[in-house]
Amino acid sequence: MNCKPIAMKKTPKEKAKELFDHYYIIIQEVGGELGQEILVSILAEQCALFFACQMQEEKNSQKKYKAVEYWEEVEFEIVNYAKYAN
Repeated sequence: MNCKPIAMKKTPKEKAKELFDHYYIIIQEVGGELGQEILVSILAEQCALFFACQMQEEKNSQKKYKAVEYWEEVEFEIVNYAKYAN
């Protein structure tokens, strides 16, 4: 897995889409034979939300409050994106 530093160069909406799509592809590749589109979307959403929450906690503990706000917006956008991804 290629782990790169996470920069906040994207809007929260763009980052939400990126995270959702990233997890969606991974889940589809692993469980694609199951072909459960709705299930894959739900799992991708939950993975992306978990990541966003982890980032909020990390940035909060580092007292990087602007970054916390960014990840809160990403979390909101993940939920919005997931509604229309199916």
